[in-house]
Amino acid sequence: MDKTAYLSVYDKTGVEDFARGLEGLGFEIYASGSTYKLLAEAGIDAEEVRYSPPVPYAVLKAMSRRFPALSENGVELPYFYVVAANLYPIASIVGQEEFALQELTNYLDQANSAVLRAAARDFESVITLSSPVDYGPVLRALKEAGGLEPELKRQLAARAWQHLAAYDATVAQYLSETGNLLGDEVVMSLKKVSDLEYGENRHQKAAFYALSGARPRGLNAASVLSGPGFNLNHYLDLDTAFELALEFEEGVCVISKHDRPAGVCAAGTQAESLRGALKSDPAGAVGGTAAFNRQVETETAAVLSGTFIESVVAPGYGPEALKILRAKEGLRVLSLSAPVLSPYEVELHSVSGGVLIESKDNRLFSAEPACVTRRKPTEAETRSLLLALKTVKYAKTYAVALAEGRGTLAISASESSTYDAVRSALWKMRDKRAILPGQGPLVMAADAALPLKTLQAALSGGISAVIQPGGWQDDEDCVRLCDSRNAAMLFSGIRHFRH
Repeated sequence: MDKTAYLSVYDKTGVEDFARGLEGLGFEIYASGSTYKLLAEAGIDAEEVRYSPPVPYAVLKAMSRRFPALSENGVELPYFYVVAANLYPIASIVGQEEFALQELTNYLDQANSAVLRAAARDFESVITLSSPVDYGPVLRALKEAGGLEPELKRQLAARAWQHLAAYDATVAQYLSETGNLLGDEVVMSLKKVSDLEYGENRHQKAAFYALSGARPRGLNAASVLSGPGFNLNHYLDLDTAFELALEFEEGVCVISKHDRPAGVCAAGTQAESLRGALKSDPAGAVGGTAAFNRQVETETAAVLSGTFIESVVAPGYGPEALKILRAKEGLRVLSLSAPVLSPYEVELHSVSGGVLIESKDNRLFSAEPACVTRRKPTEAETRSLLLALKTVKYAKTYAVALAEGRGTLAISASESSTYDAVRSALWKMRDKRAILPGQGPLVMAADAALPLKTLQAALSGGISAVIQPGGWQDDEDCVRLCDSRNAAMLFSGIRHFRH
């Protein structure tokens, strides 16, 4: 083993102590640019390697074992046993609002990228360090064993290739604005936002990642104002609840549980909306997430404090409201502004052996819904139909949402057929409607086209107006059935499957 090391790092965390440790073990240290300047100022004996950007040819020549390799200042370079290099943090730069495309070439790190690749390529002979967290373990191994085991060298090389791949993918993502995520080759770099307490179940590990270099938006831009840690289920509920709340122009409360809406209400006041959403499914709201599209008011916070809601998310909170919510033990309180939707938003689904990618379901209608029955829905029915359709868009397929007035009355999701979805929703609704007087006509939205048998069950349950995609072989029979029952029906022209 030749005791030679080359250090050239942008992230200088711990590099001075690392160099001192190498020096104490008798290593000859070579360094470039700002790294050499730092070591010289610290009194560490190092040889300066000068080169003209963008590529340090002499260093690469030495790494390929071709000699003589001389730097521009005449220093003869040996073959290096330890190479520490990391790259300019391009992700933090391109993620800034004021960053312009024309500036990108000024920040691309060709020099250290080339050095790191050369070192990681020869992983059997070179200790390749791309992260300061590895300095300590490597120093201990060099001191105690005089070198590193082959397996550890391979692991360090793998981390270097991951570092390089993430860097390259970040640049590719920025240049394409993720518009090529359905191309023949897809590159994606993810940066960890936070570790989670656990996944869907306590025995599963999980973490939250965001696209590297992307400007913070959505849940990775949320501010956690109070409460304990999060698990994967919390984030799924937060995402569903807040995105559904943002579908509404009027003030609304959405309660979600297990990544599906449990109750939605857009009443006269925010506190009334919360109470209405809770009444939609009292059992389903337990342990759920409440989302609002307006700043949370004091009265709303007072109602929340008496419920078993685990998370709440809103664009903001009044001072007194925040004080009340922070006093509630175990409640997670998040502040999140409405994200700006990108035309390149995608959904990813993990399957055995790969990943399925699709564009995000960002549309509620393909065109203005068409009334296909003699009777048109009343103004009250239309308002309830629109609320129900927005709700069912976020429920799991097959799904239906029953609504009256300004809130949902029952939501049925994840059924194997639309018929079962309707029967389940009617069953959930029946007890509540028997106790509470109706606040208006009962309407239904479905995420999929309805067979005649399904529509018969709905109308027999008291539904007066329906909105569905249409496009099924029973469409004409469904229209005739509605006309015979004086029911109104709209075809939205678009289905909203969600699995």
